Amino acid sequence: MRRTALIAATLICALRASAADAGLIPWQEFTPHGEFIGETVGNVAGGLARGSTATAYFQGGFDWIGAANGADPGGKLVVRYLGVDTGQPDALYVGDVQGVSNLTTPTNINRLFKLYFRQRLGAVTTRFGLMDANDYFDSVQADRYLLCASYGIFPVWSTNLPGTSTYPYSSLGAIVSVGGSRHQLEAGVFGGNALHPFLHPTQSGTLALIQYNQSGSLGAGTYALKLGGFFNHQSPRAAALLGPQLNGFFGSGVYRFRAAGLDWGTFLIGGGAPNAVASVPWYVGGGVRLKKWYPGQPGDVLSVGFSRASLSGQPHAETDYEATAIFKVCAGVEIQPDIQVIAHPGGHLPTAVAGILRIRVDVVRLFAQR
Repeated sequence: MRRTALIAATLICALRASAADAGLIPWQEFTPHGEFIGETVGNVAGGLARGSTATAYFQGGFDWIGAANGADPGGKLVVRYLGVDTGQPDALYVGDVQGVSNLTTPTNINRLFKLYFRQRLGAVTTRFGLMDANDYFDSVQADRYLLCASYGIFPVWSTNLPGTSTYPYSSLGAIVSVGGSRHQLEAGVFGGNALHPFLHPTQSGTLALIQYNQSGSLGAGTYALKLGGFFNHQSPRAAALLGPQLNGFFGSGVYRFRAAGLDWGTFLIGGGAPNAVASVPWYVGGGVRLKKWYPGQPGDVLSVGFSRASLSGQPHAETDYEATAIFKVCAGVEIQPDIQVIAHPGGHLPTAVAGILRIRVDVVRLFAQR
């Protein structure tokens, strides 16, 4: 995977540069993307065992934006490739359900991840094609710096329905959004088998989602609220692999403000799937994010949070406490140390202490500086 990622990243930048120099392609319509992340995860106490493992991640591709030349003012084509050479810190060492790293995948991944078209017509936005539903549903920007996987997508969806449309999988689907910046209603329908999205897509179940978004000013800052639900229809024969027939809900609240010259962000998130077949029936999390805390380094970030998942059939809920920091090394390169304390991993194991060291490289931005 590392070799494939390097080749893909080099081609994205080299092709863009050579084609632009030759005047063959109007590259003002295209925006290339390339991100490489490497990390080491170690469990130093508790859980299943002490030990460490590593993961390498690459996602790259491009956006075509019709508005750049007036061809389609509301149109946008998104193409992404995903490659992951994964470690297994949870299964080998920590023993937790939520996942200490949002990069970890069940197996190594090498696939077309996104291929969809977006069209805007006034207050209506449509998207259709191969998508990750979590890009638009059940996601909170204020928590994206934390590495525990429960912050990226709540486990009442991701853990209960492991074969549906969320990282590292995507499926064919369609989304319709109506509204503006203050009020918006979104609805989406996706194929129920994201492991093999092109294999009998109309016969592999259906994942439907709906979400209401509201944002505005409040006091000295701004807020954003989300409330939604998911409905997974799946056949009994596929339930063991993809997840059972299940309904659930999720919600989040974010408040951003400035104080003492610093940018603050607070969030509270949660959800439920109160069904007998749900392995995670309830979830709640929250935290604080701080930007511009170090003079001269506006891109540096500090964040702390907690993530608590109830586990069916276990004596305890699993709670993850996390603290992390992001430091900009140079344009396009960041380093992120992270520490997590996991109480009752898997609902029954002794408290674990895990550390992560991650480096992120925005390939396009890094090449652009040279």
